[in-house]
Amino acid sequence: MRVGGALLLLGLPFWAGCLTAPRATVLYVTDAHEIAPVVDRHGERGGVARLKTVVDRLGRGGPDALLVFGGDLAGGTLFGGVFRGEPMVDALGRVGVGLATFGQHEFDFGPAHAERLVRRSTFPWITSNLVDEAGRPFAALPTGRLVRVGGLAVGFLGLTDDLGTTTPDRAVRQTELVGAAAREAAALRRAGAEAIVVLTQAGFEVNRRILAEVPEVDAVLTEEESESVSVVRWIGGRPIAAPNGNLGSVVELTLERARGHLSSRVAVHPVDASVVPDPELSEMETELMVRLGKELAAPAGALARLLDETGSSVRETPLGSLVADAFRAGTGADVALVPGSSLRAPLPAGPLSMRNVVAVLPFGNRVATVELVGADLRAVLERSLAAVGGRTGSLLQLSGMTLEADLGAPAGRRLLAVRIADVPLREDARYRVAVSSFLAAGGDGQAELAAGRRLEGVEPLDADLLAEHLRRLSRGGPAEPPPLGRMALTPPRG
Repeated sequence: MRVGGALLLLGLPFWAGCLTAPRATVLYVTDAHEIAPVVDRHGERGGVARLKTVVDRLGRGGPDALLVFGGDLAGGTLFGGVFRGEPMVDALGRVGVGLATFGQHEFDFGPAHAERLVRRSTFPWITSNLVDEAGRPFAALPTGRLVRVGGLAVGFLGLTDDLGTTTPDRAVRQTELVGAAAREAAALRRAGAEAIVVLTQAGFEVNRRILAEVPEVDAVLTEEESESVSVVRWIGGRPIAAPNGNLGSVVELTLERARGHLSSRVAVHPVDASVVPDPELSEMETELMVRLGKELAAPAGALARLLDETGSSVRETPLGSLVADAFRAGTGADVALVPGSSLRAPLPAGPLSMRNVVAVLPFGNRVATVELVGADLRAVLERSLAAVGGRTGSLLQLSGMTLEADLGAPAGRRLLAVRIADVPLREDARYRVAVSSFLAAGGDGQAELAAGRRLEGVEPLDADLLAEHLRRLSRGGPAEPPPLGRMALTPPRG
């Protein structure tokens, strides 16, 4: 909670006031990749216009509410990839956000862009565990905020995990979350906080540890666990609350102090088709979606059948092979590697547009060519296999090579055979490997790629390479997907 050693006290940006009863209400949303409502198999939800209606209704219930945002508003989806979060910070300011912290996706386009989003915002940001190269708080932000919300002085922390899943850069790194929570919670208590709320982009186990090891914390508001369901868990009478994704719900946390004891209540309010949208923000949604449509209308070939992204993080898929083939063809590399987790949408059957292509690859990565010796390429593949089924990392989809692996073997000993151009991999041979700029910078822990020799030359956008490849394949009619057979994976036994 430090900026130059000073304590920062944030006044309430809207609905300011103080009830005689010592009570505070915190409204919480996260995962703001889409400005307009999402319509999918889970139904219709989200959209900033409907969100404003819900927030305004909850705010009118009393003057003791503060709206906070838990992060993730750039990258990750088609809209996020094209507009990179800039319209979202504008819209969230108009909705009434009074405080924000980071998810991983704010860094999808690099730390400098994340700083631009902070500067563009009308609301303040905090980070309790992200630091720069010198170990100072990222972007010189405060590490916590003490806010008078209704009748309580509430301290807020912001913690971000799994930063390795976004674009790596030495300008930002994460420090250990639980230790940061303990340090900043203690500082906030010394500054007069009557309640501590932690905003996290982290999994349940980290959140559980925060409550178990940092008794000063009264509640954790965290990232979504589901696109369609809000999840609230209680640990020792203290909540861990996660709204559903894409602004699909608002968590309402009520804190009340009586007889020296702080109690918590949690309610969840859907942001769905039953909500009447705010007219002004509805206009903003429409204008931006029209802009998006114009930018993405260019044709991009055709497919004979649908290619689904589902399962690409754990098994070979035709979509993964197609994208890897596009990378290899567009760069002239010997092989190409594509994290299955980077494929974010299916490609439908029939005519395709750039909208379809950018939906698959929404992060705006460049495609780099890195020279590796065979031993380092083997290490990269082993790390990929070790990540299958884990929280971070991903199976790598392949082009120009085949492999056999035993997923039940110990990590580091799963790779049984690798062939490149139908010749066994040689440990001392040099190979040109096409990868995204995310992997080339060491993303997903791929240190060998970061240390390899990055070949000079133009590094095209990943979506452009995929579109060019699809157009080339469909000159004689809708293209057939690549056949399976590049990976022979033996599943774990038992």
